[in-house]
Amino acid sequence: MKIFFSYASIDQIDYKIEKIVDFLEFQDDIQRVFYWERDTKGGESFDDYMRNNIKASNLIIVLFTPNTKNSMPVLEEIGMAKAFQKHIMPIFDHIDQIVANIQSSRGVKYIPNFRMFCEDLYNKITGKKAKFKEADPLLEFRNEIYETFKFNKTSYVEPELRDVTEIYENKEETEKELPSISYRIFKFILFDPLNRGSLNVITAPSGSGKSILLNSLKHDILHQEHLSSYIPLSINAEELKETKKDLLHVFYNYLLPHTEDRYFSNFKSFIKSGKGVILLDGLSKSLHPQELLKSLCELVHSNKARIIITCRPVVHEYIRNSPKIKEKSHLYQLNSFKTSSLFEWVVLNKNDFDQTRHHQARSIYLVLREKVQQKEEEGEEIVLPSLMQELSI
Repeated sequence: MKIFFSYASIDQIDYKIEKIVDFLEFQDDIQRVFYWERDTKGGESFDDYMRNNIKASNLIIVLFTPNTKNSMPVLEEIGMAKAFQKHIMPIFDHIDQIVANIQSSRGVKYIPNFRMFCEDLYNKITGKKAKFKEADPLLEFRNEIYETFKFNKTSYVEPELRDVTEIYENKEETEKELPSISYRIFKFILFDPLNRGSLNVITAPSGSGKSILLNSLKHDILHQEHLSSYIPLSINAEELKETKKDLLHVFYNYLLPHTEDRYFSNFKSFIKSGKGVILLDGLSKSLHPQELLKSLCELVHSNKARIIITCRPVVHEYIRNSPKIKEKSHLYQLNSFKTSSLFEWVVLNKNDFDQTRHHQARSIYLVLREKVQQKEEEGEEIVLPSLMQELSI
């Protein structure tokens, strides 16, 4: 089979035209995919290139994007394909981008997950299962996360945490002051081999920076070399519609929808190896938090999974009264920010000009300190990240 690929030149990089062609030509059924940047010959006119290669092709693939309607070459290639009565298959972001009365039902939606898109494309062309050069589809999934996830690590002040597991080992024991753990020590504990098979539960009041902490961990997993074999799997507990079914399948369908379990065995292997790190945010916002917590406990017990959970303090009390869950849990309290972090945060966020950095930092620090003292005197809950956000430039 020979295919002619029509697209606006401006879309070549964003829509990975060369990678799509490389994938298609790797398939046994496809002999050649004609595309402009490679297959135009020196001195050959556009009309000759279009006429000769469309005539020689069995299928015409047209990429429809917001740029298509302004691309005269693409519109001319569609007209030529119709003149030769060739089958036209659209690739599109949104159906309303398709022009020239092409039937969308015959096409393929372009999605960010490149492997899944390629699978759907080849299946639509031949009805067969595609083959790939790469060994593991989960690595492609990690690369997508790396390319799309954005987090400003340079302005993030690493918080402290307190391990309060000991407090909950005895119901009669009252809470006591325990040593703080730095963010870096906490991260070391999380990725220690002995930590597998445990629920790492982080609590703090709403707005204290729990979600930001998970984003920082996600950034570190993606960008630090010694964590390059791990995959961060971010899940918003509030968005989970079903928790009664097998939890691994629930998480898989949340992270990789519309894949019909094609990569489930790979996904399960990553979880069981501890390389797939589940970052579950907002457990207390789940429709059934206690039920979900029980399922998470079963998951870590049966798969030795590596799971990090954030929630509000009320969940700690529930864990305290659940011996089976308590046995599998490490409990942490997030200290929004230590007092010294106020000055550190200001320096990181207000250093546009070195000559005024110290003065700006000092001024903002005094304002923040005054606000904190005022809230303490009024008996209000102090959420330092929110105060800092108000002053962020």
